[in-house]
Amino acid sequence: MMNLWIETLLDWIYPRRCLMCGRLLTVEERHICLPCLMDLPRTTFHLHPENLMEERFRGIFPLERTAALFLYEKGAAVCNIIYSLKYHDQPDIGVFFGRLLAWDILDSGFFEGIDCIIPVPLAPGRLRERGYNQAAMIARGVSSKTGIPVLETHLVRTRENPTQTRQSVRGRFENAERLFEVRHPEELAGKHVLLVDDVVTTGATIRACADALMACPDIRFSVLSLGCTY
Repeated sequence: MMNLWIETLLDWIYPRRCLMCGRLLTVEERHICLPCLMDLPRTTFHLHPENLMEERFRGIFPLERTAALFLYEKGAAVCNIIYSLKYHDQPDIGVFFGRLLAWDILDSGFFEGIDCIIPVPLAPGRLRERGYNQAAMIARGVSSKTGIPVLETHLVRTRENPTQTRQSVRGRFENAERLFEVRHPEELAGKHVLLVDDVVTTGATIRACADALMACPDIRFSVLSLGCTY
């Protein structure tokens, strides 16, 4: 009762608003209001193995499954979720939506056989500036629901690279080439790794991660993200 009173008081002093529509949140709501939560443009990729995310990686690396929480379209309300996670110093958004994503697909068997979760590493300069890796926050949320361990040091970014935001499709792939390096590859040999990112667009970054991790014998992958573009 005391915690509820404190939360109500804090909401009065520092009003919390829905990331999508801006409506004031109730004490029970976190980051997104119930109507917007119900209206999320969910992908249901986990129920359809041959989905548009899977198409971006088919034949490129040993792929088991793909899933994303929502379809991501520039200018849509869901963009505010990713923007706030990355630029408004709110790492808890990643944890919250990582849990939501895991909860949504848990009963589908998506996580069966996955040995570990590896979030896409953030460039060192951006990590210092931001203070956290948004993909790692999502991964931690997924881990809290599934119990699958998160490995944040086995894949590292070897260099800074220009932002992908304004890159052409070709530019994104060239930008991501030889961008990552695997540490302790012997520990990942024969593992089923879940790669996690915030948004999958062309798939260039995920492909670069998998390319580096292919140094580990008999490794295979599944891919998970909050958003996926059309």
